[in-house]
Amino acid sequence: MKITAVVICRNDNYGGNLAERATYSINSAIDTYDEVIYVDWNSPTKSLFYDIKHNLNLKGNLKHFVIEPELAALLTNYDRNAQVCCETLARNIGIRRAEGDWILSTNIDIIHPSRESIENVLSNVDKNTFYTISRRHTDWDIIKEFHSGKLEFSDWKNLRDYLTKNTDERKYEESVVTGDDYSLINCCGDYQITTREVWHTIRGFEESLIYVLYSDTNVQKKAVMHGYGLKAIYEPALFHIHHGKGGGGFLDGINRVTNDPQKAIINQNKTTNLDSWGAISLDLPYEIF
Repeated sequence: MKITAVVICRNDNYGGNLAERATYSINSAIDTYDEVIYVDWNSPTKSLFYDIKHNLNLKGNLKHFVIEPELAALLTNYDRNAQVCCETLARNIGIRRAEGDWILSTNIDIIHPSRESIENVLSNVDKNTFYTISRRHTDWDIIKEFHSGKLEFSDWKNLRDYLTKNTDERKYEESVVTGDDYSLINCCGDYQITTREVWHTIRGFEESLIYVLYSDTNVQKKAVMHGYGLKAIYEPALFHIHHGKGGGGFLDGINRVTNDPQKAIINQNKTTNLDSWGAISLDLPYEIF
């Protein structure tokens, strides 16, 4: 099987220690997946990739897309309240161009599971179901303690093995609004995976949701509305590196407007995305590393 991971980010040091989190995350993704698509959206200076490249173990399976501020503004209709790192549009650009049989939508803060462990899961699940895997937790104190007070980017595999052996499943269920049967777990968007066929049938994330929050629950409801299954699972172990406040920047005041949860969850039926979802009509250049 071929697995693609789609990772998005903006080079603004969101949450602090962004470069360090991203280095652990991208190195583990490069090692685990056949294809890693990194979409850098609306960075004010340069892509985060160039800041961390020297610490990455590159092997020719990373595709690097840069959506510069001018294009990001155009794609969000110059809406000043659009999420500064517009997750729905950035993820769709990657998903639409992914070549994997299975496509993962994930975040820059995740230490990914081993290839063997994710393959074991995907070999025994229903290909007509949308899966969200519950993350486990780690933070800089734990990481530095393991590395004897340092950050050892080259030793991330031993760190992952240590965390896997010393943490429990995180069964943190969540509903966003009354009538929400689709979130399943807290922070369901950290690791959402299904087949290419499912992603293309539902046309990715709903592109009208250009503000912060609820798009991850929305895509899970869309899967159900299109007749697919929806399930939360707790293995294999994967780890979210803590970075303070969550909420996609809303709690920090970075993004001031949220998507409407009634529209995003309760009133969502099948997709309203056009066939052109993922900005497929644009010939977006990319680099391979």
